[in-house]
Amino acid sequence: MILFFRMKARVQSYIREQNNPQCFPYITFVYIGFYYQNFETFFQPTKDFEFRLPLELTARLPLYDVRDTGNVVAQCFEHPERWGQSNIVPIVAQRLTMNEICETMRRITGNNQIRFIPVTYDQCSDKTEEFLDNMRWYNEYGNLEDRQEDKTREVYNQMITLEQWLQESKWLKQ
Repeated sequence: MILFFRMKARVQSYIREQNNPQCFPYITFVYIGFYYQNFETFFQPTKDFEFRLPLELTARLPLYDVRDTGNVVAQCFEHPERWGQSNIVPIVAQRLTMNEICETMRRITGNNQIRFIPVTYDQCSDKTEEFLDNMRWYNEYGNLEDRQEDKTREVYNQMITLEQWLQESKWLKQ
């Protein structure tokens, strides 16, 4: 994952260095967040409804509904004069800690057993290196940009919240 982030940064640097309006008349860098849908796949709780993850209590995940990706990107294409000037556009509806996520899940699902249990990286031997690198990134860098939601709303102001997604998807209510 570290290599993945480095390669993305190299591509971004290369494009910025070109400074060639004929080659790149409009440039927008879209930074995607953490999909709510990840909770249905590789980020599921245990059968006891515990999220056992190597995340710090203060780590904030940049959450959003994957279906909003196209809405944000479409706005960038439709308004290149505004969003295509080497802008960085994050796609984030909410930045929440795991405890805030669990509280929202408890409130929406009525399941009071849902909880977050912080664990060490070593306690996650069943997880991929990519997964662990993501957790490290959220722990080390996830709190650096506190305006991500505001920036996203400037581009597209109808982002679906975690609460809305939980109600619509009925995930954990089945």
